[in-house]
Amino acid sequence: MSARVTLRPMTQAESDAYLDRTVREYGQDKVRAGEFAPERADEQARAEFTLLLPEGARTNGMLLFTAFDGDERVGMLWLALPSARRRQAWVYELWVAPAARSRGYGRAIMRAGERELAARGVTEIGLNVFGDNTTAIGLYESLGYKVIAQQMVKPVDGI
Repeated sequence: MSARVTLRPMTQAESDAYLDRTVREYGQDKVRAGEFAPERADEQARAEFTLLLPEGARTNGMLLFTAFDGDERVGMLWLALPSARRRQAWVYELWVAPAARSRGYGRAIMRAGERELAARGVTEIGLNVFGDNTTAIGLYESLGYKVIAQQMVKPVDGI
């Protein structure tokens, strides 16, 4: 792996392909978390993404990047700039291409995103991570992210 990953803004075509993949994966994550019914997961996930990215890669305040190591596409990063709703920048998704996993690219992509945000004057970054994603939790903790809240759920059945 090269010392530095570079980030390039996604084209609209890259954004469309990204959304097709991530809607399916996010929907399945929400099914595993018990938040979506399997038969409606794609529909619900697409609705959430449409609200967040109504203009795809061109949505104001959203930064969608493709990550490269030289000419090799190694992943992507979706960031949101601070807004009236959120005082901090937000990491919506870090994705490492399957062939690039376990080679330090997650860390390199996050660091490149942090540099991008710092250059824009951002002083704080937040994110959510599914509780069963121990790989991501370990990465974020090693990068200095701290848990400030936890969300818990329990089905109410037979009480």
